[in-house]
Amino acid sequence: MCHTLSHEMSPYCCQVSERAGNVAGSPAIEIADMAKSWEISESVLGFAALSALSQIFFDLAGDIYDAKSSNIIDELKVTPNDVVVMIGGLKPFIQILKQRSKDLFIIERSLLLREEGMLPDTAAEELLPRADVVISTGSTLANGTIDRILTLSENVKEFALVGPSANVIPEPLFNRGVTLIGGVRVLNADKMMKVIAEGGGTPQLKSSTEFITLRKKA
Repeated sequence: MCHTLSHEMSPYCCQVSERAGNVAGSPAIEIADMAKSWEISESVLGFAALSALSQIFFDLAGDIYDAKSSNIIDELKVTPNDVVVMIGGLKPFIQILKQRSKDLFIIERSLLLREEGMLPDTAAEELLPRADVVISTGSTLANGTIDRILTLSENVKEFALVGPSANVIPEPLFNRGVTLIGGVRVLNADKMMKVIAEGGGTPQLKSSTEFITLRKKA
């Protein structure tokens, strides 16, 4: 799974991906290699493949990391004195973080998704160095912005990456400053594929997945 980032793809052409029709049946590692592409449609497929391959790892994650079946919002370390910056409009978390923090700033790249009070992604250059806690959508992996975001957030005490797009083996992320990952474990792949094929979204997918969180062991 990976967020499709359709708002970052060109709507003015008759195709989304040049690879369409030639991906199925390819070795998984070749599809995963597409994560390196600067073409969003290919990058999304690559990270979806990495997510699928990483599911095997999550069965063993408890031996390596502090792994829990929990919602990331319950594991996020935020105090009333903290300035929190949210990358992507993660709506279920907004009111909770407003109540738990000193200030909450929300950065949303897409004009289509940006609501009143949210800021454009150019605000990251100013806000992230001032943050105590950052919570970011895993879509920053697929659109290639994660490296700059982590560089700007080098002084934060907590950096959380969340969502199905964050479902990758976490060590490279932990090595670059991520402290907490919130993803999902697939419980019923057949049901999930049916929901996706029929146009369902996160609410319908919840019945065939469970939330998981990963943190490095102390």
